Amino acid sequence: MQGRAAARPAGLLWVRETAAVAEAGGVYGPGLNALGLSPDTCIVVEARSLIDGLRATLEGARCAALHAVVLETVAPIDLTASRRLKLASEKSGVEIVLIRHGLRVTPNAAQVRWRVQGAPLMDPDGRRPPTFEAVVLKSSSGLDGRSCIVEWDHERQCFSQTVSQSVDAVPVVGSLAA
Repeated sequence: MQGRAAARPAGLLWVRETAAVAEAGGVYGPGLNALGLSPDTCIVVEARSLIDGLRATLEGARCAALHAVVLETVAPIDLTASRRLKLASEKSGVEIVLIRHGLRVTPNAAQVRWRVQGAPLMDPDGRRPPTFEAVVLKSSSGLDGRSCIVEWDHERQCFSQTVSQSVDAVPVVGSLAA
């Protein structure tokens, strides 16, 4: 997403299903800043239902002023709906990221599907930087099951690998990741 962000206005549409807000809490402006996202360029929308969220995401995917749309939901997104989003994203160049809370994995049109969760790593001084374990659940490049541990580097404003169990060059060759 960063390559496209430099070429376009830094617009991000974050569509959150009401149930996802109840599950994960509100968006925290200083947290967005810490991850290199300016709250001034983020539009956060709360959708009452998955259908409303999908509609907003589809409209966002068609908007040239955005570089990305995030859809956050607890409900599964069916193959037809995810395919529509993927096609709209490919046509416009607006990236779409689906964040799905919950354990049940369902088929969708995502090019790459990840499971991301917090990782219990500690700095020697006892502080815990934002650290995550990312596992490839599905990819068109055959890297299923590969995993890595990454942490957020505040100075460089990017994730960096912290453990040698890397996902070797996972190509994000598509427009839909979940």
